[in-house]
Amino acid sequence: MSQAAERTPKPRPLSWACAAMGGTMLVLPPRTGATFTGAATDSREVKPGRLFFALPGERVDGFDFCAGAARAGAAALVVAGERGLPRDCAGVPVIAVPDPRRALGELAAAVRARFSGRVVGVTGSNGKTTTKELIAAALSASGLVLRTQGNLNTDVGLPLTVLGSTEEEDFWVLEMAMRARGEIAHLAAIAKPHVGVVTNVAGAHLERLGSIDQVACAKGEIFHGLAARGVAVLPAGDARLEREASHLPEARKLRFALCGQEPAGLRVAVRVLDFIPSGPNGSVIRLAVGTTPIVLRLPLAGEHNASNAAAALAVVRALSLPLAEAAKALEGAVLPPHRSRVHTLAGRKVMDDCYNANPTSMLAALRAVASSAGSSCRAFALLGDMLELGPEAAAAHEAIGAEVARLGYAGLAAVGELAAKLASGARAAGLPRNRVLASLDPELAASAVAEWSKPGDWVLVKASRGMRLERALEALGKKLGT
Repeated sequence: MSQAAERTPKPRPLSWACAAMGGTMLVLPPRTGATFTGAATDSREVKPGRLFFALPGERVDGFDFCAGAARAGAAALVVAGERGLPRDCAGVPVIAVPDPRRALGELAAAVRARFSGRVVGVTGSNGKTTTKELIAAALSASGLVLRTQGNLNTDVGLPLTVLGSTEEEDFWVLEMAMRARGEIAHLAAIAKPHVGVVTNVAGAHLERLGSIDQVACAKGEIFHGLAARGVAVLPAGDARLEREASHLPEARKLRFALCGQEPAGLRVAVRVLDFIPSGPNGSVIRLAVGTTPIVLRLPLAGEHNASNAAAALAVVRALSLPLAEAAKALEGAVLPPHRSRVHTLAGRKVMDDCYNANPTSMLAALRAVASSAGSSCRAFALLGDMLELGPEAAAAHEAIGAEVARLGYAGLAAVGELAAKLASGARAAGLPRNRVLASLDPELAASAVAEWSKPGDWVLVKASRGMRLERALEALGKKLGT
């Protein structure tokens, strides 16, 4: 069945929303029984019938944009009570609350309490968006799915996703992001997932959290926020995540693992038995879900994506849904832009994975492209900085540069403040100096890769989101005349 991302949100009474947020109507609705459909926190995203939450921000203040939201047809304006009435909003209902940001979460929690379908929460240091998309694809074989769109995975984005629901869906698949302790707990309290998935724990957000142990604690908060009889889905063999799920009985823990990574003494629900690279077509994966064999053609490269597919099938098993149909649906999964998408540019296979990066995901992507290129093609890396790594950033970039050389890449063009560290690591590990470039200019890096490569070669483009390395991807296309 198709997913529900474009369906019209369910109309809900304004009076009910006001009560759910503990608000006060400063300006009453023009008619009894007035409703709203969905919500927005950006006045440019307001459509007729939506609530507008006037959130204060570091650079802009939503209160200053209430008039624009009113002109766009907002059903009501939700404002901080201490601010009083916004100007130039005559005739539009105004709901005063102590904190609009918290009220947004409270309203989403009230909608969640009315939802009779199943909710899946997804988090992890790497692959959470990919896994969210794979889970949504797998569940679409059994019903209507609402999933997080884009990067709406924060304390603002997740509530907006929930408020955009029809409540007629069979499944919600909600991605949960975090940068500090307590943030996943807050999202889980809103979503109350029946299945909570942690894809992995790695060195992301170390600048804020300080250690991988703390990252695990932050991600593991999802297991403590499960609905009654909720199930945890986690990678086998991660002692930190096992600790976070230790309060759950074994029957409520489903583990997934790659072949050879199955710790003795632990029950593993989904195993990846074999992984066969299939070039630009992705990969062929053989799995065992319990005792049931599954073979699927995944339109994604890399063993890390085989692991993500295993997590998706673990969710299917947790919800007792048909496996064969789910596996077939996985074969048609389509990811958002800049996430492991392979493009053909002047005969070169270019993997666009520049949405985000940390050392673990960077290494996984490097291995995936090297595996796809095989022994008959060359591979080049066009990499940018990995952000928020704290004091270990320089060493982490040197280590990744070294891996570029060890994996047999034919060249590295690096972009950013830490490009020199990537380059020095690659040179020290044996990559020829004339095939290593460090620059602040993405166009210069793209020019180098265009010059070095030829039709048939593979190119990986990857960096943290803040680097906007799609600029290099666009420049590469222009240089190659595509």
